[in-house]
Amino acid sequence: MKKIFLIHLILLINLTSVFAQSQNIKDLYWDYSMIRMTQTEKPKAIAVTSELLKRSSELNAKQIANATYHLGRLYEETNQMNLAIPYYEKSIKLTPGYYVPYLALGNHYFKTCKELVAKMNQAAAAKDTALHVKLSEEYKIIANKTVTYLEKSYACDPDDITKGMITYLYQTLKNPEAIKTLDSRMKKLADGCITLLDDE
Repeated sequence: MKKIFLIHLILLINLTSVFAQSQNIKDLYWDYSMIRMTQTEKPKAIAVTSELLKRSSELNAKQIANATYHLGRLYEETNQMNLAIPYYEKSIKLTPGYYVPYLALGNHYFKTCKELVAKMNQAAAAKDTALHVKLSEEYKIIANKTVTYLEKSYACDPDDITKGMITYLYQTLKNPEAIKTLDSRMKKLADGCITLLDDE
């Protein structure tokens, strides 16, 4: 099923590419803005947005940021998180105050953290010290990256689930001080939060 989806997506991108290269950039951006939230046409939306970003030199900075975020979202919503990650990361660079890509990346890497904790527990139960040390080092790197994404998201849009994830990460990192100082850090991180992406 995944192969069929990818083949259709590649064909659609190729067909869209031929048409989009000759299309006026304003018309192409209009097509993108009309299709980007259409639930039933995500492969076409991916193709149109990809073509739009290939012509980013003809767009303004807000339009590039908007399309970059939405391409990441579209990839995530079609279960292609590996393709979404670079667009979410670029979206954060282009619009650092927009919290939504932080939450998406935080949620994604949090799953990886939970999987690593389970493996660490298995290694400890098996008394495999070398593997436990290796997994612990890997966990520290990913957990610290994850908590950075989640903290920005939480600062801009506080909710109990995200706070629980942050607390869990600091507990497993054995960093109680970070939990104590969370509220004061949130005040600083909340500066410049953007809740809606502008493209004009």
